[in-house]
Amino acid sequence: MGESRRLERARFFRGKQLTPEDLELQQQYFREKLKRHNRVLHGFGIVSGLKVTVEAGQSVVEPGFALDCEGNEIIVGTAESIVPPQTDDCHTAFVNVRFVEECSELAPIAVGTEPDSNLTIYLVESFELAVAPENLNHGHRHLRGRWLACGEPHALTIAKLRRNSHGWSVDRGYRAPHLK
Repeated sequence: MGESRRLERARFFRGKQLTPEDLELQQQYFREKLKRHNRVLHGFGIVSGLKVTVEAGQSVVEPGFALDCEGNEIIVGTAESIVPPQTDDCHTAFVNVRFVEECSELAPIAVGTEPDSNLTIYLVESFELAVAPENLNHGHRHLRGRWLACGEPHALTIAKLRRNSHGWSVDRGYRAPHLK
């Protein structure tokens, strides 16, 4: 099964002093449980949307939802554009979407530290689109109608682009992993 990693959570009781590490551990516990659930029961791939088209020389990714191989939920809320490679030697490219966490707000650290030190208050779960020369889903196994997640952090390939004399187009023969 490969999912033998033990998870740890804080045990709370009356009189226990709560620390930032306790709360961080509690958040990590529930995040890892959700990611493990997604990996083992669902696999990885597109849940809905994320259709790729080419318009005016740009690849357009429609809004949608996917799970990556780590079990992260990737949500693209609005149509997003990305420019395919402009070099002449590239005739095939793959559109990838990756889960990322971004800092959304910084605050100064308490007294007694570096004067210009800041600490991230909030993290925002987001995504990153990229065009690459390789299919990052290559080598993943498909079993009984489901793509098996490898558990490793990497982007999810959602489309294959081909360049011809008229420019870039979406290769309709490429089958991106979809979840049922």
